[in-house]
Amino acid sequence: MNRSICLAVVLSGLLLSSCGGGGGTSDVASSVAAAQVPATTVVAPSLSPTLPIAPTGSSGYPGDAASCSVATQKRWLDDYMNDQYFWSKSRPLANASAATVDDYFQSQLFVPTDRYSYSQELAAFDQFFTGGTRTGYGYSLAFADESQGRLQVRIVEPLGPAAAAGLQRGDTVLSIDGFSPANVVNGSLTNVVTAGVRRVFNVENSAGAQRTLTMVSRNFILSPVLTDKVLTAANGAKVGYLVYQEFTDRSLQALGASFNRFRTAGVSELIVDLRYNGGGSVSVARTLASMIGGTVLDGKIFVSIRYNAQNNASDFDYAFTSSSAVLPAAPLEGLSKVVFITSPNTASASELVINALFPFKKVVTIGAPTFGKPYGFQPRSSCDTVFNAVNFETFNALGAGRYTNGLPVTCGVADDLSKTLGDPAERRTAAALGYIQTNTCPAINAVAGSELQAKRREASDVQDSLTKTPAGRRRTSEPAFGEVRQPGMFTD
Repeated sequence: MNRSICLAVVLSGLLLSSCGGGGGTSDVASSVAAAQVPATTVVAPSLSPTLPIAPTGSSGYPGDAASCSVATQKRWLDDYMNDQYFWSKSRPLANASAATVDDYFQSQLFVPTDRYSYSQELAAFDQFFTGGTRTGYGYSLAFADESQGRLQVRIVEPLGPAAAAGLQRGDTVLSIDGFSPANVVNGSLTNVVTAGVRRVFNVENSAGAQRTLTMVSRNFILSPVLTDKVLTAANGAKVGYLVYQEFTDRSLQALGASFNRFRTAGVSELIVDLRYNGGGSVSVARTLASMIGGTVLDGKIFVSIRYNAQNNASDFDYAFTSSSAVLPAAPLEGLSKVVFITSPNTASASELVINALFPFKKVVTIGAPTFGKPYGFQPRSSCDTVFNAVNFETFNALGAGRYTNGLPVTCGVADDLSKTLGDPAERRTAAALGYIQTNTCPAINAVAGSELQAKRREASDVQDSLTKTPAGRRRTSEPAFGEVRQPGMFTD
């Protein structure tokens, strides 16, 4: 992809129009001419009134930084944050002695309110949105007990080295490269972002059998749709079940195929599993919500965008659509309700979809409360760094937003790492199927203590939860633009 014609706007931490990749072209992107812009600039399409911009100063803003010296980049960042940052009038004075531009950026964030803004390398942005890939092994780990002494495998990317080596969801980690789970949690294990690094896992499966697995890091293709199935509820209803991991344009083809399979099977109920989905594209979020909502929602408000005080003339509404030129599959019609499986890792675009459907559908949430990210960015790059500074908030058609403590759950149900995702016996999936049958929560209705602890940790560790790894090591790249990683979930 040529970045010079990439038109992007990020809502709730998520890319609104296409930056390339599979499955279709956004109607937003196609409604505007592709402006020729410098390769290091990420710009917004004419989706709304043009944002007012500050006069050009010595820093070069609103264009690119006049130079990539640290001093000039700091001046550029001052102008940018003063103009576009949502809390521009409340942010602290920047640390003039900060050695790096990233430290300078971090020093002027309005924390603890702003636990969302971060910067990332432009190469990482391009890798995810252009290539749809990650460099590493393709696994994530989580605590399986309240005492945080047992580390288990939560997700394994199907096309990554970890899957090829035989690592499976539910495996208990005994050691990685000789480091104990406690060492791993404390940051002793190096974060791998390059190919060719060998790693050795000692794990134990649910039957107690121990295995030694060897894998080598490489660049691999991500699987945004992990699985889809047609399940049968106890009352005989056919239920579409979808595990969706990332809102990206390249996921549209797979999303469309899933919805076509659901329609062919005649599903009358739908479970969307977003428990590990930390974000992605808002146009894709609108696409998913539109396919769930049906044609009856065409033209109704999907999300309302509200900027800071000096830019509020650019506030606008973004509507649901049923356009076949936009959607990769026709909407499912007549769903009386939709069941979402959620957790503290459900964030950003995932929350946007759930909140957007509340005014129009019976929305049932199974699992644990979501992360709580009702804000968004318009990303801007300078000198090979993309700054994702919050510059607006989002509301649904009823004006509901500001869910900074997360969206609540209808039924609190603990995660179940002993079963594969989509297994009808997996605790949260079983609860969702049971709700479809009875319209009630399961008798045992408890969220895992570790997940509740994760929610409590947010309040005391809000900045580290996004800008650093669990050990406090500064991240050099993000696995996905706008994606949220909870403390207690470790990914490589």
